[in-house]
Amino acid sequence: MHVGFVGTGNMGRPMATNVLKAGHQLTVWDLRREATRDLENLGATRAADLAALEPPPSASRS
Repeated sequence: MHVGFVGTGNMGRPMATNVLKAGHQLTVWDLRREATRDLENLGATRAADLAALEPPPSASRS
């Protein structure tokens, strides 16, 4: 499953990490670039902008 995730701060990062640990593909976006770096290092892809996530197969917002 490919999941799009908006908001990877204090709440979103742990949830997004669990998506990756479950073996799913993950595309993330956050206004703050530094909020996505840890997830990118774990294998997530950062969307160029919020519109690039539209329409994801599954989305979670925090």
